[in-house]
Amino acid sequence: MNKKICVPRVLKNIAYVLFPIFFTALIILIVCLGSPMERHAIKEGLDYYDTNTFAENYAMEIFSGINAVNIFNEQSDQNAYTYYYTQTQEIENDIANEINYYSEYNGSNVKWLIIDNNTKKAYTNLDYSLETSSLQNIIDTIMQNAKYWNYENGEINTSVEKLSNNNIEFIESGLKNEVAQDAVEDTTTDMNENNYIIYSSVLDELEYMDSIATNMILYNSIASMNQKAVFLIPLLIVLIIALLPIILIGVGRTNKQEGIKLNWFDKISIEIAGLIAIFIACIGACFAVSVSGMSTMASFVLGISVIAVGCLIIYLACILFFETVVKRLKTHTFIKTTFVYWVYIKTKGFIEDLKLTKRLIVYFVLFILANLICFGIMWSNGFPGFILSVILYVMTYSYLSKRVKSYAKIIDAIHELYNGDTEIDLDENEVTKEMGSTVKEINDIAGGLSNAIEEKLKSERLKTELITNVSHDIKTPLTSIINYVDLLKKENIGGEKANEYLNILDNKSQRLKKLTEDLVEASKASSGAIKLNMETLKVNELIKQVSGEFEDRFKVHNLEEIITLPENDVYINADSRYLYRVLENMYSNISKYAMEGTRVYTDIKEENGKIVIQLKNVSKQKLNISADELMQRFVRGEASRNTEGSGLGLSIARSLTELQRGIFNIYLDGDLFKVTIEFEKL
Repeated sequence: MNKKICVPRVLKNIAYVLFPIFFTALIILIVCLGSPMERHAIKEGLDYYDTNTFAENYAMEIFSGINAVNIFNEQSDQNAYTYYYTQTQEIENDIANEINYYSEYNGSNVKWLIIDNNTKKAYTNLDYSLETSSLQNIIDTIMQNAKYWNYENGEINTSVEKLSNNNIEFIESGLKNEVAQDAVEDTTTDMNENNYIIYSSVLDELEYMDSIATNMILYNSIASMNQKAVFLIPLLIVLIIALLPIILIGVGRTNKQEGIKLNWFDKISIEIAGLIAIFIACIGACFAVSVSGMSTMASFVLGISVIAVGCLIIYLACILFFETVVKRLKTHTFIKTTFVYWVYIKTKGFIEDLKLTKRLIVYFVLFILANLICFGIMWSNGFPGFILSVILYVMTYSYLSKRVKSYAKIIDAIHELYNGDTEIDLDENEVTKEMGSTVKEINDIAGGLSNAIEEKLKSERLKTELITNVSHDIKTPLTSIINYVDLLKKENIGGEKANEYLNILDNKSQRLKKLTEDLVEASKASSGAIKLNMETLKVNELIKQVSGEFEDRFKVHNLEEIITLPENDVYINADSRYLYRVLENMYSNISKYAMEGTRVYTDIKEENGKIVIQLKNVSKQKLNISADELMQRFVRGEASRNTEGSGLGLSIARSLTELQRGIFNIYLDGDLFKVTIEFEKL
């Protein structure tokens, strides 16, 4: 099974390899382009050995040797200058009788022999060996190199053009820098007095990392890159910029999962991650700075390798920290993994765990402390303290304003919920965190009420449909029963019992018919499936009309009606037919259930811009039921339930009143039964 390759990750790793190469090359090219070293010589294409830099370094090596000889002569009695070996040797021409081998000047690519004509002593920085044990051997060893400079009897013999007799002024003036000025002056004086014989040369194969070798490497590098730098620098800048998005895209990507993968290093505190990266970088820096004593080419190569390893460790530490920062930014966890955020969360959690009063005290104390700090800064520095105070008060106002808005939203939501609006949906993000749980609870309450209301409406609708359907199903056979009973009565069936049974059937069928009609009407009224014809009604005339129709019934039961009407006519907006039906139900109940020989009170009042129709009577039976239960369907005020009636009258009356935007209420006080019907006054 072929393993899936994560292309962004592969490209990122390639970019990590190319980035330091391109960046190092860019820095080198910029340094080469901006370096003032031998610009003219590089432009002319001269070899390093033909430059002033080489001549200066070569001359300085010679003058350093002569200066060492002078110091040795002055301090030889005190043994202040060390040397390898001293050999007394008789020479035929008596030029020198003692050869001094200097170890401290051995690590130079310039090999010299200096003969002091005054002391008849010879000095060299060559190592002592059988091949350099005599003066002539030393001269032969030195002169086997191509680049040489000899001085004898005031004459210079050299293969280095810039150090020839014609350029002796260059030696005398060009080398008089601040560091070696006195030494050069003394040496030049001794040379002019012909005190020395000098043999010197530069090794053909440079073995030591002295100024000559270092400047040769630098000169050749600048010369080879200087012409290409103008074209390569823009190209490298473009390549480096192109590598950055490749690295950013590939950070955190793996072939095992989609998205960004975080490891343990990405989950620890960013400060700790930074310290770990710094520690690793310090290890690399220790490698880099530990290199010393690169006197030879071999040690130089080894030292450069060690420095490269140190730089690589530092680079890997930078990559480690860079990747964890990028992955935290991509996953939006950078802030959450900081030590400051951890302190903030712990402090906030501690404060939130406190009770509201204690939390308020903590906030107040912090505010006072912040004020004192700002006032202290203002007292000592003035304007900065004032700015900090302004910032503090702005932040405090913003904090309080956000919480006040949260409380206002919650109060408005509770008010809407109280008024029956269950469709509220508060957003937890629009309030403070401590109010989030309250918002969630309010939303749950609103949702629960909405669901309960919906279920109740659904249940009522099903009940209404059931009642309507059953009523219609009963109505058809009931009509047949009524018709057949009527036909039987017309047949004059003999027998007293038969006629009695027919009368009972007739009464019960008529009562059942009335019940079905009430059921249909109640279902229509409760479901609102009634078409209303709203109009302006004169309440006085309507009451008089209904009262007149029930006058005979009241007399049968010895009931006296007392009507109280306002002096002026009052008007309401309602459906005359259905309002008459409501009043008819009320008067019918009074005629059935009022105690005989009592008074019935009908009052029309005007209260707070409303017209109130009020009916009061004394019940015949004990009212052993509450007003709320009496308003329910199929409920009557007497427990025996053996009187005429379906128990739907009050329910129908209330539904019809509410459909007309009125209010229907019942009040019971002992045996006193009171009904109020309210409408807006026109």
